Amino acid sequence: MAGGALKYRHLNRSSSHRQALLRNLVTSLFTHESIQTTWPKAKEAQRLAEKLITLGKKNTSATRRRAQQILYHPLTHLNTLFTTIRTRYLHRPGGYTRVLRIEPLNKHHDQAPSAILELVDGPKDMRFHMTAKTLVRERASEEGVRELTAKNVQKVTRYREGGMEDLEREVRRMEKVAGDEEAKEKAKWKVDERPREGWKMERIGRLRQKT
Repeated sequence: MAGGALKYRHLNRSSSHRQALLRNLVTSLFTHESIQTTWPKAKEAQRLAEKLITLGKKNTSATRRRAQQILYHPLTHLNTLFTTIRTRYLHRPGGYTRVLRIEPLNKHHDQAPSAILELVDGPKDMRFHMTAKTLVRERASEEGVRELTAKNVQKVTRYREGGMEDLEREVRRMEKVAGDEEAKEKAKWKVDERPREGWKMERIGRLRQKT
């Protein structure tokens, strides 16, 4: 209707093509836990994914039939939706997915706004890993952990089962990786300095012989 509110994005596709696209994106999301696409597609797929997870939490024969109609590979993903994902979000009131803006995936052509659509509290939760990385950096600084970081820690662990233990485990892993990289960098500089020192001593010896 002219002048009315936009209820959903048409994505420049027919109704059947649009539904097929969103079904494919949501199926990929449940397969990989995180997908990259354009911003409008991510926002529309997010709505469908949230509805599917709500169906999974109800866990009735009617919701199973409805989810089977939406998913492209129901034999593979129905079990995941009604067991793993349902258990993960059983006590979360909403907000099962997250959309994060990223740089355009196609930089050389249309530069369309891109985004990451991911399942919250999953193994590929980007905000969880970013919070762990921030903790590593701030714990090593003199100022310590900031108030904003403490709030983010509470957000990413609030509905995650064993959230604090998982976060501390990720922090220790990142600290170990950072320590290994620092040791490799120091060893590299030591190896690079040896030939230079030998070249300097050889040049000094030649200059003394000339004088």
